[in-house]
Amino acid sequence: MAYQNSTIKSKNNPLTLDELHLNNEVRDKIDQLLEEFTYIDALNKLHIPVDNKILLHGHTGCGKTATAHAIGLALNKNVITIDLSGFISSRLGETGKNLAELFKRASTENAILFIDEFDFIGKLRDYDIKDSGEMKRLVNSLIQQVDYLADNSLLICATNHIDIIDTAILRRFQIKLNYELPSKDNLDRYYNRLLSSFPETITNINRTYGISYAEAKDLTYQQIKAHAIQLEKNKKHLIFMYAGFLINNLENQFSSEIGQERKDSISGYQLQNLNSTEALTHDKGENMIPQIAMKSKVENDLIDGFVFEITGEELLKIDKNMLSHYKRVQETTNLGTAVWVYVSRNIL
Repeated sequence: MAYQNSTIKSKNNPLTLDELHLNNEVRDKIDQLLEEFTYIDALNKLHIPVDNKILLHGHTGCGKTATAHAIGLALNKNVITIDLSGFISSRLGETGKNLAELFKRASTENAILFIDEFDFIGKLRDYDIKDSGEMKRLVNSLIQQVDYLADNSLLICATNHIDIIDTAILRRFQIKLNYELPSKDNLDRYYNRLLSSFPETITNINRTYGISYAEAKDLTYQQIKAHAIQLEKNKKHLIFMYAGFLINNLENQFSSEIGQERKDSISGYQLQNLNSTEALTHDKGENMIPQIAMKSKVENDLIDGFVFEITGEELLKIDKNMLSHYKRVQETTNLGTAVWVYVSRNIL
């Protein structure tokens, strides 16, 4: 097949029609469409064709693409989706043939053909004069494919700019559904559904109205992410620090006071000096040989230190400032406290 597969897309885990918060007029027409296809055999016996050409038009981000896939879900049909602007190749002579093949495929597979950015076909006047003849033939080819669409096939097209589509093509659609910006009530229901999948601790957001569902989703997720990040920054962690070097470093950075009641120890480790070439300079100008916790083969070995509380943001700062020789692991102290501790990277 000559067309590029990259222009044909499928949608995983589509929403149901009930999840789309459609207005009553749009939903009623879609329900009528579903009933016609459900009882298509009875209608065929009466020689009454079903309405199988639908145009979804209106504001961007208001659920046109989601509607096409929800209809496919309701009818248990696959949805073959193409972006018309990407589908029309630079070699226009091939596009008419590609369209014919695509309509045939949808009919053979009993699938829904969904053409997005359908208004691209109406931009004939934007083409150079040398291409206008080919574009007219392409429009005629599309009209022909729509006219000869099998009764049991379903064509759904979507556009944000219905005004630039050729009127000869518009007349072919029996159903035209207008997607307007959602009402405040519909947006509130949409916000509630989005927030229901997150913990209440991060769902306190500012709700904006007079926008599309897509815009509402973006704004919601931006605020949720900001809340989640701040929650992680403020999250409390217990850290075990040992040897004067590490304890002094922490106190200098965060002015943390270590009380004697937090004194503790960890078994199965021993302290070793790093070699002299890796010595550090203390804030007072003294050269210090840092010690590092190494896993010990002697079960009774232990290291003494202190346990105290810091925030997640402070913990990340310590990670950045620690020598490359250290890594942070989770251990349990001899008093039964789960803590983070910096140990040698060479520990298995």
